[in-house]
Amino acid sequence: MILDFAASLVAAALIGLLTIVCVWPAGLSRSRVMPGFLGVGIGLGLSSLIFFAWLFLAVGSSARFPFGELGMLVLLAGLARYARSRHRSRPVRHDPASVTTNHPLLVLALWLSVGAAAIAFLAQSAASPQGGWDAWMTWNMHARAIVRGGDHWREVLAGLPGWSHPDYPLLVPGSVARMWTYMGRETPLAPVSVAMLFTFSTAGLLYSSVSILRSRTQGTLAALLLLGTKFFILHGASQYADVPFGFFLLATLVLLALPELWPEDRARLLVLAGVTAGLSAWTKNEGLLFLPAVIVGYGLVIVRARGWHTGLSDARAFGIGLAPVLAITACFKIWVAPANDLMSDQGFRQTAARMLEGSRYLQILGGTAQGFLEISGMGILGLLLLGYFLCAGPTAAGPPRLGARTTAIVLVIMLAGYAAVLLAAPAPLLATNVRSINRLLLQLWPSMFFAYFLMLRTPEEAGLIVPRPSRSDAAPRPSGHSRPPLPEAS
Repeated sequence: MILDFAASLVAAALIGLLTIVCVWPAGLSRSRVMPGFLGVGIGLGLSSLIFFAWLFLAVGSSARFPFGELGMLVLLAGLARYARSRHRSRPVRHDPASVTTNHPLLVLALWLSVGAAAIAFLAQSAASPQGGWDAWMTWNMHARAIVRGGDHWREVLAGLPGWSHPDYPLLVPGSVARMWTYMGRETPLAPVSVAMLFTFSTAGLLYSSVSILRSRTQGTLAALLLLGTKFFILHGASQYADVPFGFFLLATLVLLALPELWPEDRARLLVLAGVTAGLSAWTKNEGLLFLPAVIVGYGLVIVRARGWHTGLSDARAFGIGLAPVLAITACFKIWVAPANDLMSDQGFRQTAARMLEGSRYLQILGGTAQGFLEISGMGILGLLLLGYFLCAGPTAAGPPRLGARTTAIVLVIMLAGYAAVLLAAPAPLLATNVRSINRLLLQLWPSMFFAYFLMLRTPEEAGLIVPRPSRSDAAPRPSGHSRPPLPEAS
């Protein structure tokens, strides 16, 4: 069983990494760390899509799926080798974060935080191996319906009670069911491992992306605050889909920010951004709100900064990555999923009446304030962020600022969308949904840190830490980048 479990994880990770290499051959040369964290999340997402397509098209019995996925890996490996060979001759600038090294105390603090977060995650998982309420009533129940349903999995899944939300997308249940198919049995090891991979890949992606766009010390501070968010770690261990959804939001916004640093890879990064945006819709229904939010937010920033020609070119590349993932998600929504419970009783007259109820606004505002306090450790993290802002101050204009603006606009649209859905919800659902606002905020929490640390000066710029030059050769920094280049060798 352990070998089958390991094989399922390795296969998913390879699918993600090989997909990145196929689309972005220079990725592994650009950064040694970030593609790994991206690959884990993208691999779990794409492997669940492949698993769904296998079952939906009735290619063969589910027991033979690992052999079909092996064939997919062989194909991807061939495509990745071809892509790498075509781009081998092109010069690649190294990761700008190699210009400076990290501060030893920050490195120690980061590793201690990772260890403490891992212990907390595993302790929570040992205490509740089946996850929290929504894990066993929704996500893991859907995975069991797929596995136990056999050839009639569609009827079993669609026939689940309404409180199980059988219309919810299948990235998390599909990942768990896929691992159970590899292992030949149902075990909590599968949902626990999926939850852990997404939780710590989110922290790793935040660290590596901020390190690339700003500095390693800045990336370390961002990761420390995220790992220090108790609600983030424990909620990740609950096996809900909020942390995986937050991963794909962050991944999309990171990939939209990087083209300003590496313009020669612009189209390829936008294609990957389309893939991760599509996977957000394959994770939670909130992804269908994120898609227009990211299109509007990125469009407003990039058209103003680069013009319509660049905006349309970016939209085309983004759509290439988005289309296949969105098509499979649409197949699930049209031919498998029943109607969504939030969309029932949504006539114009009823909705307008709810939107005019002042008490609803007060409930949502109160729930938002309470949710922020729960996530931020009763406001302690908020005070730390305010203190660092006062010490560091905002950064000058440059590539990171465009990524920060895009992220900020997208987050505002997402918050407005969440508020609108809550206002329009039928009365029986409103109180329950208000209590879930902390989870909605948690979905955006990593991306909030991403925008925050892109907008502020680094500790080196603010004079809080003396820069420590690296011995490695690094390319000249891009325009607007804060760290000094290495002196030329004599």
